[in-house]
Amino acid sequence: MSDSKQCPFCGKPITENENICEECKDHMDHQYATDFLDEDDIDNSPKDELQVENDESTEPVSQVEDEPLEEVVSASAEPVKARSKISKGILFIILGSAILVVIGIIGALNIAHTRESDERQEMFWMQCVEENTPLSYSKYLVRYPEGNFVEEAEKRIRTAREAEVQTWEKLRKSSDINAFYAYLSENPKTPHIDQIRIIMDSLSWSTTLKDNTADAYKAYLENIDLGNITGAHKDEAKEKYDYLSQIVVLSGTSLESLKIDLVDFFKKLSENKPKNLLKEFAPKTFYLTGEMSSTEVVSSIAKEYSDKKIKKITYNLLPESLSAKQDNKGIVFVELTVEKEIVYDIKKKKNDKLKQNLLLEINSDKLIRSMKVKGNR
Repeated sequence: MSDSKQCPFCGKPITENENICEECKDHMDHQYATDFLDEDDIDNSPKDELQVENDESTEPVSQVEDEPLEEVVSASAEPVKARSKISKGILFIILGSAILVVIGIIGALNIAHTRESDERQEMFWMQCVEENTPLSYSKYLVRYPEGNFVEEAEKRIRTAREAEVQTWEKLRKSSDINAFYAYLSENPKTPHIDQIRIIMDSLSWSTTLKDNTADAYKAYLENIDLGNITGAHKDEAKEKYDYLSQIVVLSGTSLESLKIDLVDFFKKLSENKPKNLLKEFAPKTFYLTGEMSSTEVVSSIAKEYSDKKIKKITYNLLPESLSAKQDNKGIVFVELTVEKEIVYDIKKKKNDKLKQNLLLEINSDKLIRSMKVKGNR
């Protein structure tokens, strides 16, 4: 051990009555111990040297040395508190920043969602405008009750309904079936569709009866299948189609045989002999304008002679005009042209000479069951 006493902090020689040198004491009175000591020095170096000094000196110096150590501990605690406050501040800043980022992301997503929703709504609206029907605009109102085009949709519905009512009022008085087809093509969802189909059915059936051909009845049945008409006369149309579709055209020997029978009939008609004529007509015959018995037919012919002062009527069949069809029941439908020459019993009245296009129906017994002037109803 050294015989001289040293300052425990700087190692300078001190007197027996001093614990530390004046320079270190002055520094400790005005500065923090940490200005010249780090934490390792506080924990290790001073304690070691104090222990050495205790070993070399028997005087009590621990009480004096405790005071600066307390100051060192106190001084070193203050930066820890400062760091704790700084850490909390940084934590709040980070947390606040994170919240702001989340809010920004949510806001951006909301904006994007709103923009996407508006785009979808606009696309749907354009589809409605392209279709341009009350139904399409009604769909928009159902899907977007608070949408951007609600007022415009309601306005267009009112306008379309008003125009539709005016058009319908004009159309329903029409007898042109093609006008109804055109209307349905432009207004497939019209609220008048049931009434239109009824009207169309009536018009179609009237035309079919007028034509009275297998093709006409077939067309009527096809329109029923397509849903264009109600088909109130479906059963009758099918029956007539099945019947007329089996009709065959006469030709060759069959047509020649028919021609001979018709020449004989017109010869008897020209002779105007009631007893002979009775044998040419069926018991029930449609003659010119209405149905009557064979007796009534013969009486009608005699009355014409009397009323018009006719002496004689001559009928000449024009063979090239003859055409005939036969159904599955043996009924023959004949279309022909005759030259009709009328000689009056009045000398001053000039004779008439004309052509008549006739439609005849002859039953299986070769009797006339119908005789009409073509074009007359």
